Amino acid sequence: MLLYWVAANMVDGVGPVTIKKLLDQHQSIEKVCSVINAPLEKADLVIQTAKDKNISIVCFEDAEYPERLKHIYDPPAVLFTRGRPLLKEEKAIAIVGTRSASHYGLELARKFAFELASLGFTIVSGLATGIDTSAHQGALEAKGKTIAVFGCGVDVIFPAENRPLAEDITRQGTLVSEYPIGSGTAKGNFPRRNRIISGLSLGVIVVEGHYDSGAMITAKCALDQGREVFAIPGQIGIDQSKGPHWLIKQGAKLVETIDDVLEELNIEIHSKMTNDKLKMSNEGVPAARHLNLSNEEKKIVGTLSLEPKHIDNIACETGMPIAQVSSLLMMLEMKKAVKQLAGKRYIIFA
Repeated sequence: MLLYWVAANMVDGVGPVTIKKLLDQHQSIEKVCSVINAPLEKADLVIQTAKDKNISIVCFEDAEYPERLKHIYDPPAVLFTRGRPLLKEEKAIAIVGTRSASHYGLELARKFAFELASLGFTIVSGLATGIDTSAHQGALEAKGKTIAVFGCGVDVIFPAENRPLAEDITRQGTLVSEYPIGSGTAKGNFPRRNRIISGLSLGVIVVEGHYDSGAMITAKCALDQGREVFAIPGQIGIDQSKGPHWLIKQGAKLVETIDDVLEELNIEIHSKMTNDKLKMSNEGVPAARHLNLSNEEKKIVGTLSLEPKHIDNIACETGMPIAQVSSLLMMLEMKKAVKQLAGKRYIIFA
């Protein structure tokens, strides 16, 4: 049976919708392959190559095919996967956003992914630079599961700099693509893969993105599929905030914490998680609010957020001399309460 599904998936000009319609008409994937003149020999070679590369192939009729994805308008006929097996019923949330993310956006994507993964959610994204990368990293740091959906073959890592991240995901999650092994990064592939990101998920969280960004395409796919759409508000006046703010104006759920997501999905977490488990940190470091800080240190921490702030602005807001602020910031760094970025800018861990 797998042979015929792979063969049908390889015929040029025949997409998932056509295969689905032909299957409804002919009731057999073998007959569909006959109608569209699918080359079984080429399909057999693909299956053998997948075995050699330790790539799994899941076809539409397999018991392992994700149930939620099966019911979208144009479900992939075949999924190529690397890593852990896909679960038929995943409690999954997608987190997507721009490649040109602000530091604020990157930290929030990582924070939401970490906390949701800590509660047992699978984090779905696209392995792109920026928000996608932070979302995958947050899930991995929580020892949770994450799924990266490719717009190319699962053996073709794009972008190349994310190869180490992709390998980490194969140990703790899954790489997924509908495109055959060895398929390159054609421009039109990435908008199409976004329907899989949303299709696997209960809902999509958009962190940052412009009106015409891939994240907005994913949000539209989610709406078309009857999924929930969440948007995290950003700084007014920057391009990265325009997409999420537009979504909020159109009725998307504004989210500030994961409680907003759980409430909208009507999911109650019965087992109370410990503070250490849910709390977002960097390299296992507790959040600043849980540390034993002096009054002066608390004053500095109170001026900081996930948006980088220059030391001069911190001194101005606290009313402290710059030398004292510099000394206190050094102590806060040693306590792992704040983090210094380039150009003497600082952030707090959420």
